[in-house]
Amino acid sequence: MKRLITLSAACLLSAAALAGGEGAAKATAATFDALDKNADQQISKTEAAADKTLSEHFAALDTNGDGYVSKAEYAARSKS
Repeated sequence: MKRLITLSAACLLSAAALAGGEGAAKATAATFDALDKNADQQISKTEAAADKTLSEHFAALDTNGDGYVSKAEYAARSKS
């Protein structure tokens, strides 16, 4: 499962990663912002449904169990 999350993150960030670490962080933030439709700085299960991989791994990414994926939790997935 960790390998699948890592592979998914790599696909999302591949172009930015080639540009360097700062580009990858910006791409992660931009993807998060695009998914966070109500701009409350967290992704709900409803918002996560727009991304199949995120939706499938939502519970694993929601490390504090509050029912939302925060920007920090989302960013951590691409670092693992």
